[in-house]
Amino acid sequence: MRHYTRFLLSVFALGLFLSLSNTTVCAQETAQEAEQLTETDLISDKAKASTVRLVGFAFRGSDLGLGGGTGFFIAPDKIATNFHVAVGVSGLMTAKLSHKETIWLVEGVVAFDIAYDIAILKVKGKGVPLPLGDSDMLEIGDPVFLVGFPERGYTITEGVIEKIRENDKRFQTTAEAYPGNSGSPVLNSKGEIIGIHYGHDPGNSPVNAIKALLAGATSTESLDQWKKRNDIRAYIYFEQGKQKYYDNDFDGALENFNKAIELTPNDAEIYKFRAKSKVKLEDYQAAIEDYNRAIKLNPDDASAYKKRAEAKRKLGNHASAMDDYNQALKLNPKDAFTYRTSADAKRKSGDHAGAIEDYNQAIQLNPEDAEAYKKRGKVKAELGDDAGAIEDYNKAIKLNPKNVFTYNDRADIKRKLGDYSGAIEDYNQTIKKLKDGSFTYQTYTEHGLSTVTITPNDTYAYYAYNNRGWAKIEHGDHTGAMADFTRAIELKPDDAYAYKNRAGVKMRLGDYKGAIEDYTHAIKLSPEDSNAYNNRGWAKQEQGDYTGAMEDYTHAIELKPDDSVAYNHRGMAKSALGDHEGAMTDYDKAIQLYPKSAYFYKNRGIAKAAFGDHESAIEDFTHAIELKPDDPTAYHLRGHSKQDLGQAEAAQIDFEKAKELETKR
Repeated sequence: MRHYTRFLLSVFALGLFLSLSNTTVCAQETAQEAEQLTETDLISDKAKASTVRLVGFAFRGSDLGLGGGTGFFIAPDKIATNFHVAVGVSGLMTAKLSHKETIWLVEGVVAFDIAYDIAILKVKGKGVPLPLGDSDMLEIGDPVFLVGFPERGYTITEGVIEKIRENDKRFQTTAEAYPGNSGSPVLNSKGEIIGIHYGHDPGNSPVNAIKALLAGATSTESLDQWKKRNDIRAYIYFEQGKQKYYDNDFDGALENFNKAIELTPNDAEIYKFRAKSKVKLEDYQAAIEDYNRAIKLNPDDASAYKKRAEAKRKLGNHASAMDDYNQALKLNPKDAFTYRTSADAKRKSGDHAGAIEDYNQAIQLNPEDAEAYKKRGKVKAELGDDAGAIEDYNKAIKLNPKNVFTYNDRADIKRKLGDYSGAIEDYNQTIKKLKDGSFTYQTYTEHGLSTVTITPNDTYAYYAYNNRGWAKIEHGDHTGAMADFTRAIELKPDDAYAYKNRAGVKMRLGDYKGAIEDYTHAIKLSPEDSNAYNNRGWAKQEQGDYTGAMEDYTHAIELKPDDSVAYNHRGMAKSALGDHEGAMTDYDKAIQLYPKSAYFYKNRGIAKAAFGDHESAIEDFTHAIELKPDDPTAYHLRGHSKQDLGQAEAAQIDFEKAKELETKR
């Protein structure tokens, strides 16, 4: 018996040992499994019990469908979501978890904040609330988790805080959000709520705004009754107006904004949007009046000053616009985009130095802004700082190599500097990118980095071909220039500019008949173009048709009575026809209009010499030499007049000088 008892005790001890061993192994396996769970998994599991999908009926245009978003329990019988989610549904609204069949019926609204886009709903029954953190403790770089119900179902994404607004503590994160995430809780690494996601920049309202609403939530108002409030009805009209605005129905938008203002006449945002609609309708003065009201209601809104400045610029009130830009920068001195728009206004008003200063500030605040470099380059070019302009265009292209307009602007400066091959290369890039079809590039706007889509049209390509054609002329490639101008004509056959350009190439090649045809086509398209008449007259003159040339010069003068070149050319045609007296009258008028032309004095001197008035001719030739001392023809002509007056020694000096200058050419 004693042996049996001893045996039983041994078996029991062995069983206990094995049991303890198994328990230890299970505990180790559980711990290992827990270690394998990521922080995101743990947050997701914790939030899943409290985050709900809100569903109700919503009208989209004339169609009735399901609407809703995400919400989360902040008290056993209260759910927080976006204001726009709550106001966007009609009739019954329900809440459901992703992993359970429990459905809560929303009884009504207990508190809301339109500005922060928050609504607190009361539900029938109880849920598991998430703990509320403290949004005042948030810092840039803190990890965050966004949970909710986008179209794919219950989802969690992670990121970090990248921006916190000082004035209202709204914050922006790198966590990816999708349609349906409206009303989603934003959690910290402890699983505490630190904000609520609402969508557009900066995207998230602070949890302390929810706490403040929750503290004042004492009564419940049914959804239907709640929506009858003036501020709610105004919001609905406002949102409908915004949608019409984005759909380019500006008249319809105005109707909705007017109704919203009737219900809530002290909402600055509605006035701002109504002003934007009026700007689109080009009613700038009325837009300014709305911005005035918005600023009176919210004098610390920098964006309202900026928008009012833009409307003032449309009316040419640049000085007043600058006052608004200055006020906007005073309120937000780190706004690079406002510096850029302020610089644009200064450039338009002729304050190039001030524009440079503001572009400098914009670039200092945002050194990645290609558009600021491009525009600063344009101002530098206007100030004659071509090297500085090229430097800025180089930087702009490095930052944004897809913007064809920067290549075009840089090419213009290269042409000016005589770098014709470099200009042609840039025009090639412009034309190539335009041929590739629609393209996108990113640029900085008042809302941050935005994507711009350019759809090339014939006008862009038309001017690119014309510009490259001129660069080819200057580079000596007349055949290539002819091809570019011909291509431009194919793109816009009803525009006179390319015809005139091609005619100019034909003139250089001695094809005066072809030039006359192109100038005639240009005149048909633009009959008020005095320059086309002037140039066609010159082509006729080169063909020996002096009468036809004189008719064209006369027409040019009728269109432009202060055209000194037309008077000079007509004088030459009259001289060729033997009307030296008439020629003299035209030369006198040309010199009166433009006394700095050596060419005009030289031609008048020739006419005077033809009359035998060599003394007066010598005076004109001398004046021509003073204006253009490297012209051998003027010395040669003066020498002949001196020779005719018997001044052989003085004539010889002029002939030798003419020969010397000809040798240097």
